[in-house]
Amino acid sequence: MTISMHRIFYTFVSIFFIAAASSCASTKITSVWMDKDKAGTSYNNFLVIGISNEDHNRRLFETHFADQLNAAGVSGTVSFTLLPDATQINRETVAAAIEGKNIDAVIVTHLVAVEEQTVYRESMGYRPTYSHYDALYDYYPYVKGNVYQPGYYTTHEIVRLETNLYEVESEQLVWTAQSKTFAPDSADEVIADLVKLVIKDLKEKGLIKVE
Repeated sequence: MTISMHRIFYTFVSIFFIAAASSCASTKITSVWMDKDKAGTSYNNFLVIGISNEDHNRRLFETHFADQLNAAGVSGTVSFTLLPDATQINRETVAAAIEGKNIDAVIVTHLVAVEEQTVYRESMGYRPTYSHYDALYDYYPYVKGNVYQPGYYTTHEIVRLETNLYEVESEQLVWTAQSKTFAPDSADEVIADLVKLVIKDLKEKGLIKVE
């Protein structure tokens, strides 16, 4: 059985672009809400809580978020050192853990959903131009190549997260955001992108007190 060089080439190209597409994750905040009554209020000492069924991901998230808050000029404290048992995080345990630590806000992030999205990618060789439509014997061989070497489907994960900011004094929600990450390679990538976007938005809304 002979395999044509054209088939080998298109197979290679398809594999390459599937790999490239799967490594190009992108994170964006899809919706944001803020309590208008808190406009002009800022916070400088945050407790970071990551809700995850994997302790490793919780620690990874909280550590990175706290580090980036510290780099932004405010204080970030991870919850896993104060509240190691994630199943026991509630109003009473959080209040006891932060007592006397001057923490004025709590940031909580949790996974909303992991979805799959299938994307159709057209054949790279099909780029219709007017010259191909002028004559039958130009048009037919051109489109025939696309029919016999069609595009392909790729399936990617979409990770959706929710991040909430609560004020310690009032215990009320001040800010919340939904985020979406397309085709992440790892939890590290999702965390790094999300934290950057969240801190940027909190700064823009004046919720982070920057000296």
